[in-house]
Amino acid sequence: MSTLSDLCRISKEACIVLSDIVGPFYRSIDSNQTSKLKSDKSVFTIADGIVQHLLTKHLFVNKFSSVVGEEDGSTINIVSAPYFVDDLTVPDEFTSIIDDARIKIEALGAQIHPDGYKELSVFIDPIDGTREFSTGLGEQCSICIGFSDANGRPVAGVVFRPLTSPLTYACGAASEGYIDSALCTDGPSNPRGLLTSNGSISPFIGRLIEELGYERVPSGGAGNKMLFLLEGRGGCYIQDRGVSRWDTCGAQAVIEAYGGTCSKLTKFVADQSLESYTYLRSDVNLDYEPGVAYHTPYNSVLDKEKAAAIKQGQKFLIEDASHAKPYSNLCGLFALDRENLSRLSEFHSAIQRAMAISPPAYD
Repeated sequence: MSTLSDLCRISKEACIVLSDIVGPFYRSIDSNQTSKLKSDKSVFTIADGIVQHLLTKHLFVNKFSSVVGEEDGSTINIVSAPYFVDDLTVPDEFTSIIDDARIKIEALGAQIHPDGYKELSVFIDPIDGTREFSTGLGEQCSICIGFSDANGRPVAGVVFRPLTSPLTYACGAASEGYIDSALCTDGPSNPRGLLTSNGSISPFIGRLIEELGYERVPSGGAGNKMLFLLEGRGGCYIQDRGVSRWDTCGAQAVIEAYGGTCSKLTKFVADQSLESYTYLRSDVNLDYEPGVAYHTPYNSVLDKEKAAAIKQGQKFLIEDASHAKPYSNLCGLFALDRENLSRLSEFHSAIQRAMAISPPAYD
């Protein structure tokens, strides 16, 4: 029998194996261990690429309708020495760790029924939280794995923090009533916290925090924010700036399995509906809405002239779905834990008041 809970269990076990790779790379930053790597970014690029490669080519290969990952454009070799990720050579001291992980991941892959999940798609963010990985906040990074059905709806997921001690994670598949977690229980509880990025926030989000009477809770990574919701360290995650499908597929499946929501902000603003993004392999953005999102270097492909103008502060609406990157979440995010789902009208009213002063950026 091929169940979604089986898929979550196997994926979680794979994440435990992958933590044995991510940890040594993370701890090597600012040490002499990776003298051949010239920057924190290089360390992250190698770890990110290897994690995705092990998942796509050794765990999930040939068993799903499609597998979509953030690092799909990378060229990776972890079979014959010297190992490399694009133009970065993996230091020899990591070879045995990678080899051991590859053997274990392939054994777990053998447990996935070869024909049981052919209608499902997989979306992977190998290490969600680039900035956090490179700035000493590794406990906020997560491996995000989401599974969507033939209609592009998330049906199961795993969000796994590989750098906490002990390891923390949550898995879920709402249709099977399946949840599994090992969450942080000693963090500060803040049910009236609005989770934001560690960086700058838009005027709309700043105003919304005031309208709700909430407190800003900075934290890295979309997956980590969903775990914060489950841990009670925030009550909502509302975002008017873009993330991508691989950031949210697994996180959405998990929060929904626990009774919460992760939906498009635009649809909630319009009529309080909770509409999912579409998680399918595509060459065009399947959730584009005309007149909503603005071009950025992250959500669209820019020519040099437009990129220079944006850098100077000009704004340009994305006028066609083909102009957006296919997996950019252009419509914002509206995520609540289970306890706050009964307060949708309150959130909607606060959003309307905030919008009257500072509209959502959608950039």
